Amino acid sequence: MKVLGTLIRIFIERDAMDKTIKFYEDLYQTTCIERAYYEGLNLELAIVDKAVIIAGDAESRKLFDLARATLLVDSIQDTMRELQQRGATLLTQPKRTPGSWIMLMRHPDGLIAEYVERVS
Repeated sequence: MKVLGTLIRIFIERDAMDKTIKFYEDLYQTTCIERAYYEGLNLELAIVDKAVIIAGDAESRKLFDLARATLLVDSIQDTMRELQQRGATLLTQPKRTPGSWIMLMRHPDGLIAEYVERVS
């Protein structure tokens, strides 16, 4: 397991997506590197530099609102096994989304984190 990066999480309503992306593009002086709609989750996500913007109604975001960090990893399966060996609790089974595998884990200190393995 290797952590490749950590993203801050911004939760918004879907109609604020374009405005929010523009704000973070200006802030980081870069462009949005990824934007996708996840039908099974009823959420739209965008990544601008070190920010992941999560858009959807409150009910769709409910589970994801619990997570305080998004960690990008090289292998979701290896990460799950290693974290469980270190005392973390699996909150959601790894789920395939367009372009990634995701899961939520609770660390022994109580932090809830989303783990993401990007795939083609």
